[in-house]
Amino acid sequence: MSFEKEKEIFDNIYQGINGYSISHKGRSTMSPDDTKFLIYGEASFSELLAIIENSGIKNELKGLTTFCDLGSGTGMCLIGSALICPYFKRIIGVELVQTLYESSLQSIQQLAQTNKKLANKIKVINGNFLKLNFAKPSLSPNVIFMHYPMHGIGVEDLYLQLEEKLCKELKSGSIIISAIRKLSSAENFPEILTPTHVQCKYGNVTIFFHKKV
Repeated sequence: MSFEKEKEIFDNIYQGINGYSISHKGRSTMSPDDTKFLIYGEASFSELLAIIENSGIKNELKGLTTFCDLGSGTGMCLIGSALICPYFKRIIGVELVQTLYESSLQSIQQLAQTNKKLANKIKVINGNFLKLNFAKPSLSPNVIFMHYPMHGIGVEDLYLQLEEKLCKELKSGSIIISAIRKLSSAENFPEILTPTHVQCKYGNVTIFFHKKV
């Protein structure tokens, strides 16, 4: 499947949107304590498609229903996954930076002009994902997409805190797709596929695939 129509829809929505400047504007008004681990980077349609189509994860995803992007930015992965994976019934984004959150809402509204059914699947939460309860029925994702923050003293502790949280709150069989760094607990989150490499705008990124035991 070529996904040419889907890519055209995506490109039309994101034409002229500069996530870096939107992120910078939002972070400039936030507390340094809230922004010290934040970096901006989103997977484009082509990059997300490469992750799903070239890795073998597609077959694992088809039985799952709820996709969640932790740090969803302007919503690229949300809209991309809606277009590429129509079997997802719910698509959830969590974004801390207000300007990025607002931009994602605008992008979803644009998608609704083309495909209201897909747009209605998408929900974005403006907040800190460490403060959410993923076990709640209103969330309960079984596919998680997440990036590893690459800078800042204490970032590793933050990542391990998130991993512990996911271990407690995700259901068995949930898929976790992590960019840059694999999860530390092979016992709780064994890798299910060989890591794949994707050339993104910000460099060559290794993608790891895990399943919650």
